[in-house]
Amino acid sequence: MRNNRKAISPVIATIIIVAVAIVMSIAVAYWLMGLGTVFTRYERLEIPVAYAEKKDSGWKVTLHVKNTGSSDATINIILLNGKLDSEARVNKTSNSPDANLSETNLGISVGAGSSVALIIELPGENYMSGQSVEITLQTAAGYQYPKSVVLP
Repeated sequence: MRNNRKAISPVIATIIIVAVAIVMSIAVAYWLMGLGTVFTRYERLEIPVAYAEKKDSGWKVTLHVKNTGSSDATINIILLNGKLDSEARVNKTSNSPDANLSETNLGISVGAGSSVALIIELPGENYMSGQSVEITLQTAAGYQYPKSVVLP
């Protein structure tokens, strides 16, 4: 009936389909890269410096904690030799208020790329000179970071 009507040539139709496919694949790639950076953030605490000093009533253990990850970390629990010690105390810095180590939510925040000094005061009656104390920092994400310190 209508044999004189012309359509788009097959070559031009193929070029249009390939161009649309390329644009869609680039859009999907950018979208996936954006999702990937959200899900690949991680925390990683390192304790490069840890030492103990003798005090009048016990020991003072100093930990320098550095977050080398790409996400902020929150230290919720500090374990001494694998358990909570209700008599030990921790300071984020020397000017911050004390917190008891038996708390299950200390809330000590360590930002990505930053570091913090923790001062842990151990009572003299529970610990003795020459004893090795394993200090484990547990974060809100559930990761544990142990460090051993020998009391002088």
